[in-house]
Amino acid sequence: MIKVAFITVHVGFNFGSKLQAIATSEVLKKLGYLPTLVNYVPSRVTYKRYWQTSFSSILKFLRRFLFFPIQVITRYNFDSYLNKHCKVSKPIYAEGDFMQRCPKADVYISGSDQLWNYKHNEGNDKHYFFDGIEGKKIAYASSIGMTSLPDDYAAYVKEQLLQYSAISVREQSAVELLDKMGISATHVLDPTFMLNKEEWKPFASKRLVKEKYLFVYLPYNIKDKDLIYRSVRKIAKEKDMKVVSYSDNVIKDRYADQTIYFVNPGDVLSLILHAEVVITNSFHGTAFSINLNKQFWTYMPSSFSTRITSILDLCDLNNRLLDAEITDGQVNEIADFNNTNNVLQQERQKAYDFLTKALQ
Repeated sequence: MIKVAFITVHVGFNFGSKLQAIATSEVLKKLGYLPTLVNYVPSRVTYKRYWQTSFSSILKFLRRFLFFPIQVITRYNFDSYLNKHCKVSKPIYAEGDFMQRCPKADVYISGSDQLWNYKHNEGNDKHYFFDGIEGKKIAYASSIGMTSLPDDYAAYVKEQLLQYSAISVREQSAVELLDKMGISATHVLDPTFMLNKEEWKPFASKRLVKEKYLFVYLPYNIKDKDLIYRSVRKIAKEKDMKVVSYSDNVIKDRYADQTIYFVNPGDVLSLILHAEVVITNSFHGTAFSINLNKQFWTYMPSSFSTRITSILDLCDLNNRLLDAEITDGQVNEIADFNNTNNVLQQERQKAYDFLTKALQ
């Protein structure tokens, strides 16, 4: 069986990052390949960085000290879930010998999820391009997350991607950006869309909330939480629903009626799957709401929003985007997924066709 090593941004406490890595693995297995996730751990998510950033004040150090056991538990919850559902290599740290420790494979795939976003990655992380690795390289649903790049980084990206035999990205803006560099790329779905609702159900935890509820998923880059929750409360009151949020630690979301603590990716998937309505500012919160055909509303995050507009454009669901408090008329608007599901099925086939040809 042909071995494939794929690299993606799978680290951290983000359910979408873990699930897109699992989805990529599942897609490659469907196509008859033997995938291994390259367990690259950049400096920004190590315990060393955790402690380094704690010394700016005594108060911050004490807080980090008290929360360290929670950090360990949360990391275990997320990493053990990933390892259960995906073959993962031994950890490779930024200061280690990446070329030596990277799993040997017949094909190397640069995967999805902010992989080439130099701001998110705190600069040019060359490992995400398999820089220095000899062999066949392709890009599958890779993300840049930006509409322009500094000249020096753009030159590096072009130099590296000229070594790839096939390139696909998950945002139309990335297609256009690479085209300006003379690099041809295909726009494909985020890997999480490659599994349909029925295929995702086995990866979800049991139902966590018995009552009818609205799930709020705001993992980061929140512009105006008060504004978002005014919409949340208006919808919940109109539809007589409990407001449920989550925490990957012990901190309660004071805005919600119920907080689910110490979640893992399967828990978040379950919370979306069983919700009546989802309110989010996240790409993967939006993506799973669409894929699972959940009624949803999306607020833009404070940065890296191109991937959200790209998928909403593709699915003709721009009317689910909010930038102010939801109106009385919008509260009862129902998203129709009939056309969306047809589009997704066509796009899934397009992605499979790309991968089948690229992996030959």
